[in-house]
Amino acid sequence: MTASIKTFLKTFFAIGIAFSALAIYQTEQQTQAFLKIRTRYKWVVVMAVFAVNLIVGIYLLLRRDKNDSFWQRFEIKPSNFVLKIIGVVLLLAAFPILWFAKYDFFGKAVPDFFPLMWVFWWLVLIQAAGLKIFARTSWATSFALTLLLDGLVFQMYTIFQPVTAYPFSMGWSEASRFYYGSLLFSKSIYGVQLPLSIWHATRYFMLAIPFLIKGLPLWADRLWQSLVWLGVTGLTAWLFVRRIQPKDVITKIILGAWFFLYVFQGAVYYHLQICIIIILMGVSSKYPWRSLIAVVVASFWAGMSRLNWYPVPAMLAITLYLLEEPFSRENNFWRYVARPAFWSIVGLVTALAGQAFYIVISGNTDLSAFDSSLHSPLLFYRWFPNDTNPLGIIPGILLVSLPLIAILFWILRGHLKNLYPLRWLGLLTMLLILFIGGLFVSSKIGGGGDLHNMDAFMVMLALIAAYFVVGRVETESAAEPALSRVEVSAFEAVTWPLIAFMLIVPVAFSLSRIVPPIQYNKAQAAQDLSTLRQTVQSYSKSGPVLFIYERHLLTFDMIPNVPIVQDYEVIALMEMAISDNQPYLNRFYQDLQHHRFAAIVATKQNLDAHSGDFAEESAMWNERVAYHLLCEYQPILTLQSSNIQVFVPRAAPECPVLSPTGVQP
Repeated sequence: MTASIKTFLKTFFAIGIAFSALAIYQTEQQTQAFLKIRTRYKWVVVMAVFAVNLIVGIYLLLRRDKNDSFWQRFEIKPSNFVLKIIGVVLLLAAFPILWFAKYDFFGKAVPDFFPLMWVFWWLVLIQAAGLKIFARTSWATSFALTLLLDGLVFQMYTIFQPVTAYPFSMGWSEASRFYYGSLLFSKSIYGVQLPLSIWHATRYFMLAIPFLIKGLPLWADRLWQSLVWLGVTGLTAWLFVRRIQPKDVITKIILGAWFFLYVFQGAVYYHLQICIIIILMGVSSKYPWRSLIAVVVASFWAGMSRLNWYPVPAMLAITLYLLEEPFSRENNFWRYVARPAFWSIVGLVTALAGQAFYIVISGNTDLSAFDSSLHSPLLFYRWFPNDTNPLGIIPGILLVSLPLIAILFWILRGHLKNLYPLRWLGLLTMLLILFIGGLFVSSKIGGGGDLHNMDAFMVMLALIAAYFVVGRVETESAAEPALSRVEVSAFEAVTWPLIAFMLIVPVAFSLSRIVPPIQYNKAQAAQDLSTLRQTVQSYSKSGPVLFIYERHLLTFDMIPNVPIVQDYEVIALMEMAISDNQPYLNRFYQDLQHHRFAAIVATKQNLDAHSGDFAEESAMWNERVAYHLLCEYQPILTLQSSNIQVFVPRAAPECPVLSPTGVQP
C-alpha cells in the first residue's frame, strides 16, 4: 500500500478533525445538564483537548509547502528504540486502554461513540508507529494493518462474548435458536417427533450439529455458534481473497481482514455465507458444468434459508461471469447472455424446489405459516434514524457502501468505455435490484434494527469493488491497463483517503459493539432455576406446561421429566402476531380460554403503551398475545435473576382494557 507521508498524515488529520468535532458535540450534549462545576470541569478539559486537536488538524490540513520537507520530519527511523517499545506496548494494550476509556474514564457520563472513537484513532497512530519500526513498512501500510488488527480483536471479543453458562436466555430469543436446532433430533431429545422450524432451516441445521453428542450443556452450544460464526466467516474471507488473487501478501492480509469485518456490518449470517462459499469455490468461466452445479447447490441451500436470498446465488455467479469473461465479437450478444440467463432461471427454480423440499420434510401441517412474512406490514420510517435503529437503514447502508462506491468511481472515471456496456449495465442493474429489495425487506415489521437485510447488496458490492481495485477485471481491450491485471501493488490505483475511509467503517462498527462481559449471580440463577424446576414439575402433573419462553431448559434437560408442548414458542408466536395469522392466533386464544395448559412459562408481560425500539412489534404482541394471555392466566411466580414468570389459569377471565395506543392495565 503506497501513500506519501504527507498524504497519509493529511488524511489522518482530516478524519481526526471530523472525530474531534463530533466528540465535542456529543460530550457537550451529554454534560450540559451537569450541575456541579467540579464534575463539569473534567469534561471542559476533555473538550479543550478535542478542540486543540481540531485546530491543529485544520492548520496542518491547510498548510501549503513547496516540498515535503516539513512532513518528512514525522518519518520514523528504525533506531528509535523508545518509540519502538511504546509502540509494542500499545499494540498489545489497545483493548485495555479502550476499555478503560469507555467504561471508566467516559463511563456513563459520556456514553456516546465519537469521544471513544477519537481516543482509538490516536491510539492506532501510535500503534502504527511501533509496527512501522519493526516491519519497516510505509505509514499507510502500518496504519492499515494495526487498524484492522484492532478491529479483529474487537470482533473476536464480540463473537465469543455470549459463551457463558448462564441458564436463561440472554436477550429476547437468544436461547430459542438452540431449541430450534434440536428439532432435528427431537425424537431422541423429547421422546416425540416434532416438526422442524418454519424459518431459517439451514441455520438450524448448522446449530443441530452439537446435538449429535448427547448431553452437551448450553454453554457448549453457545460456543459452537461462536465457532461457526468465526469459521464460516473466516472461510468466506479466505475464498474472497483467493478468488480475487492480489499480487502481494500485504494486500491479501488487508483485503482478507477487511472483508471479515465488512461481513459483520450487516451482519451476513453464517448460514447465508454458505451460498457465497459455494459460488466462490465452484463458479468458473472455464468449467461451465461445474459452475452450473455450484449455482444449483447454492440456490437449493438458499431456498431453504431465506426468501430474499432465492435469486442471490445465481446473481453472484453472474457477477463473477461479467467481471471475468470479456465480450468477444466472435460470440454474438445472445451467446454471451445465454449462460447468465440460464443460471438465473435454473437458480430461481432450484431455490423454489429447495423451499418445497424443506416444506415436505419439515413435518409442518400448517403451510400458511411459511408465507407469513409476505403479509406483514411495512414500516418505511425505519429507513431513517429512529428509536429501533438510531443510524437508520438508508444512512447506515450509505455509510457502509459509499467508500466502495467512491473507489469504483475513482477507478472507472474515463475508463467505463473500455467495458462492453452489457457488462457494467448488468452489474449496476443487479446492485440496484438488491439495494431496493433490501430496503423493502428491512422495512418489514420485525426488521430494520440493523443492516442484515442489506446483506446480499453488501456482498455483491464488495466483490465488484475488490475486483476493480486489484485489477482483476478482464477487459475487451488488452491495451487498457487500468482495468486489466497490473503488476504494481494492488492499492496503488486507489488514493489513500478512500482506502482509509473503506477500512475505518467496519472497524468502527466492531468497536461500537463492545459491551462489558456478561455477569450474573450464579447462586441466584441456580436458585431461580431450581424454583422454576420445582414449580413446573409440580404443575405438569395436572396437565401440559407451555414454555413460550425458555424452552431450551427442556432441550438441555435443566428441567427434566416435563413433556414438551410443540405450539406457541416465542419466535413463532411473534411472527404470527405481526403477520396477523388469524387461524393460528384463534387456535391460541381457544387453548387459553379452555385452560389447555396447567401452567405457562413466559416473560413478564409489559402492558403499558410501548414506545422506543420495536414499538410496533411490542404493541402487536400486547394486543394479540399478552392481552389474551392475561385475560385467562395470572402470574404466580417471578424469578429474580431473569424476567421470567409462571402463569396459571384464572378462576374467571379478568381482562385488561385495550386502549387505542396499546394495552393498559
